[in-house]
Amino acid sequence: MPKRGPYKAGLERQKQILEAAKNLLIDEGYHNFSIRKVAKRVGISPGNLQHHFATRDDLVSAMLDHVISRYLLELEVIKNKASSPKECLISVIEFVTRDLQTRDTTVFFPEIWSLSNHDEYINTLMQQMYKVYRRIYEDIALQINPSLTEQQGRLIALFISATIEGHTMFIGYKKSNNGMCEGVIKMICSTALQIIESGDIPAERAKN
Repeated sequence: MPKRGPYKAGLERQKQILEAAKNLLIDEGYHNFSIRKVAKRVGISPGNLQHHFATRDDLVSAMLDHVISRYLLELEVIKNKASSPKECLISVIEFVTRDLQTRDTTVFFPEIWSLSNHDEYINTLMQQMYKVYRRIYEDIALQINPSLTEQQGRLIALFISATIEGHTMFIGYKKSNNGMCEGVIKMICSTALQIIESGDIPAERAKN
């Protein structure tokens, strides 16, 4: 049976690297993002870091997986606690919208969005990440109104996600309207539920 000590230590080191990468992006922006700087934050050499993540693209890909996996775990807990699909939708919207007010979220995602406009690889990673995230809204919507088609489910999921994320620069960390967060949550929940329950969603095929 293989020894688990070195394997566990390697996983811990990877977590340290990914946290350092995320914090570097938040603190200094992607234009200052490099393997060398991430390695310095962890206290290891660039060569040692590249033993875990050979290229910057590999590091960014793993960092995005690391970030989204935490959200997915939180959302899974919320889903398991909810007593009904409606309660689940409201709880998920509340969690994600309130999370916009943390410094990490307010800074991290706009940095990645900006980068994705100029880097096709990062854009592909972002699209994949958001597809997984939006699937949560899609599944809940179809539970609330089973008469919706899958295409309608994808469209309402896109609408909810875009509505929430679009508020980042207005109700996010230290933004001018961050005191309006709870009012925004109520309007998003009310609008989303009304649209889902009414089925008033365009039926034409929506792109993923």
